[in-house]
Amino acid sequence: MPSSAKTSQNNEICEGLKELIQDPKSFGLRENLPRRVLDLLAESRKMLIELLYDRAVPPNNDLAAELSQDADAKYRFREEDEIWPFHILLGRRMDQLSLSPHDVAVSLGSTLQYVSDLRSGIKTPTEQRIVELAMLLDVSQESLRTGVREQVNGMAATV
Repeated sequence: MPSSAKTSQNNEICEGLKELIQDPKSFGLRENLPRRVLDLLAESRKMLIELLYDRAVPPNNDLAAELSQDADAKYRFREEDEIWPFHILLGRRMDQLSLSPHDVAVSLGSTLQYVSDLRSGIKTPTEQRIVELAMLLDVSQESLRTGVREQVNGMAATV
């Protein structure tokens, strides 16, 4: 089991990566990082969190593993499923995870109005927000990007 100092250091790294993804300017970088950089940072953070989580879970916990698999299967977005606009995907996943708009706003470091605009379809997320939402909602970035494209195409068709 990792020492508490090592765990604390890993947690600091995770938080630093989260801050870098959410606010590159705080590190003296330009506001919008390239998509490949965001993907790499998000994947690195996810792998570190999984590594920490795997070490914290006691081995041979069959019940927890079984429950986890059931939960994953229930809420997984499958490729063969119908393609939905982003705001519908967001609302569904928030409901599945019992996340309130306030929870999402706090996690993103944004306002309730922004989350409300995303859920109602008034706004679409930036590339950085897609990365953050994918991590928060535990869905693929590509499924969210597809939803954004669907939403934008739907708006264009109604105009």
